[in-house]
Amino acid sequence: MTAQFSRLARTSASSDAARVIKDLIISGRLRPGDRLPAERDLSEMLGISRPTVRESIHALVAMNILETRHGNGTYVRSLLTGELLQPLQFVLSMAKGALRELFEARLVLEPAIAAFAAERATDEQIAQMRHCIGLSHDTIQSPDEFAEHDVELHRLISEASGNQFLASQLASLHALGVDSRAVTVRLPNVAESALKGHGLIVDAIAAHKPTAARRAMEVHLEAVAAAAAAAADAASVQKTARSRTRSPGRGSVQTPSRSRSQA
Repeated sequence: MTAQFSRLARTSASSDAARVIKDLIISGRLRPGDRLPAERDLSEMLGISRPTVRESIHALVAMNILETRHGNGTYVRSLLTGELLQPLQFVLSMAKGALRELFEARLVLEPAIAAFAAERATDEQIAQMRHCIGLSHDTIQSPDEFAEHDVELHRLISEASGNQFLASQLASLHALGVDSRAVTVRLPNVAESALKGHGLIVDAIAAHKPTAARRAMEVHLEAVAAAAAAAADAASVQKTARSRTRSPGRGSVQTPSRSRSQA
């Protein structure tokens, strides 16, 4: 394989790794059917940890850009438009089920993680969180970039919790939630609300107040979950309206037929 991987800075490493792989695909240096280097090799090439590489791959698999073949490595998918749209379609069509369950799982994990972070975060880790919030503020008009900083902040909080098991579980949930973020960050006022929520969470962590950090995370996730549910409801209403609009057309074709049969 001719694709060249360059070492990454440690900030936003997982989202940067995913971006590098996507850029290689867009440029044609990675083609459908190509096999990616092993996790260990990618970790060395990019200068990031294997868990971070794994998180990036999980995210791209969830987006249908990559596929993992058990015992045979990770490959670039066919990248047909229909396949690439499947995760977003899944989020919208299953929002009352899968998306609700995803947020329920996050509400179990992340408030506890935030509380642990409030107990254990170092000054350096808190400074990284503040920096990430600053980047989110600067990119609030760019949904994709804002979503990347959103993921990175939650990763930094999980890292500061000092519990690698919880952090790894959260990484898997975030990989599954890539497309829900793609939807929610584009909804009116959601990015602004998320930014405010992030600030309150980090303030509580910086003050080393576990109960406040837990509650701030709960409020933040509940607000995002409500926005996602509202988006799903709106999509469902629009789908129903389109269906009803088409129905009279079908009826008008049938009416002359009945008239002829009665004549």
